[in-house]
Amino acid sequence: MGNSRTWQRARRPEQKEERRQAILAAAGRLLDADGLEGTGLNAIGRAAGSSKANLYRYFESREAILLELLDEEQEAWLQALDRRLRRLAGRGDIEAIARALGATLAGRPRLCVLLAALPSVLERNVSAERVVAHKRRALELLAPVLESLRSALPGLGHDEAQAFVVQMVMAVCGFWPHCNPAPVVERVVERSEFATLRMDFEAITAQHAETLLRGLMCGKNEA
Repeated sequence: MGNSRTWQRARRPEQKEERRQAILAAAGRLLDADGLEGTGLNAIGRAAGSSKANLYRYFESREAILLELLDEEQEAWLQALDRRLRRLAGRGDIEAIARALGATLAGRPRLCVLLAALPSVLERNVSAERVVAHKRRALELLAPVLESLRSALPGLGHDEAQAFVVQMVMAVCGFWPHCNPAPVVERVVERSEFATLRMDFEAITAQHAETLLRGLMCGKNEA
């Protein structure tokens, strides 16, 4: 109750921003510990020391909270990927580019969980304005990465670079849940008869990235 009263007294912009950040931090902790299923508004409110009703002063829905978490994670990932790609400038090393993509994604499980849920959960209970803001921010953050990718792989056009990153994000939506199944499925695929169904997320992501890049470059050369 003490925290709830403090929240109600928050009036200044910096206080409101502090509350927003507390909500996001609480949601992130819950997501890491309990997954999407355990990250409901009531749970977020309790973890943030507030009530569900108070959360609506800062976010329109649970999905809006998760979408903002995705914005933060996506920014951190793209910045990390950009740094890795800059070190590969001029080399044309498709395998190294693919490994950089796989490693930077695998190192951010929260990002992968949110990306996998983007079309089916995060974009379902939010306003058009919030979706527009999310997508504009994603394209803004993507711009320097596309330049670094083209620098690392000379000959790759802007459209091909953009198609590559967008398709890889879409691939993560499928790879992540299959590589991180429910505990009962995880136990089942440990059986030798299902060995071919066991997948390592980083490895399969890098493999797919390499295949896609080679295909894009091959198509460009043939044209």
